[in-house]
Amino acid sequence: MTRGGKREGSGRKSSGGIARRVSLTLSPEQWEMIDKSEQSISSFVRHLICENELLKMKRKSRTKRDGEN
Repeated sequence: MTRGGKREGSGRKSSGGIARRVSLTLSPEQWEMIDKSEQSISSFVRHLICENELLKMKRKSRTKRDGEN
């Protein structure tokens, strides 16, 4: 029986992202908002980024539509 070392198929599966260590400076209220979300910090940030992208797309679509009138 072998001991230690990497075993094929073991460990946490990758989320497909690239891991980077960052430092965030937020107000106590902002940290509290993250804590209350019951999500990991990275999950919370990913969610905010996705929401922001959706808002941009909606604004862009609305601007195009308004410009056609």
